[in-house]
Amino acid sequence: MNTAAATGLLHLIAAEPALLAAAPPGAPGETLLHRARDEHHPCLGCGRPASCAVIVHSPIGDRVLDLCSFCWDTVRQANEASSQA
Repeated sequence: MNTAAATGLLHLIAAEPALLAAAPPGAPGETLLHRARDEHHPCLGCGRPASCAVIVHSPIGDRVLDLCSFCWDTVRQANEASSQA
């Protein structure tokens, strides 16, 4: 995934948060760690096995974003760049 694709993914998530699974209420770090390590979810960016899960706050409630390490780093960088613009 490149930065442009990551930026597009962030816009898609903002426009269609229902694409993501609903986060359990209060989703503590342990819940996200269990999801990333013990459950088998595809990375939303590339489809490889996800290695991390993060909470995305949306108008329809908190959602879970599953990403592999590479896509997570790219999305994180794209999000930081868009925040600074």
